[in-house]
Amino acid sequence: MSRNDISTIRKLQMAINAHGGKILVNRQQFYSDKQKRPVNMFSIKQAVYDEDAERSVYIELFASVSQLQIVLFLRDYWYKMNNMPIPNDNPIWEEAKQKYAEKHGKGVI
Repeated sequence: MSRNDISTIRKLQMAINAHGGKILVNRQQFYSDKQKRPVNMFSIKQAVYDEDAERSVYIELFASVSQLQIVLFLRDYWYKMNNMPIPNDNPIWEEAKQKYAEKHGKGVI
């Protein structure tokens, strides 16, 4: 695990939340039989207040085992919430977003 990526994830999360984003970054582990080791899965959720239930519910926006993809998602989220054009300078990331959207039936950003 790169310490730099975790640091960048935390900084982006703090910046987004400072502007009212209500973003949570969770880390879970699962055992991969294919890789024969535990793997960390990161998920980004947004807290949304449900008036009927009178509590916050958490909607998953994105999940990945790649810390870099989590950083790129948060970067795109930051750009979107600030009404800035989302960079499309990384074709591998653009393809990963597309695959995630197809698999989960929703747009990533």
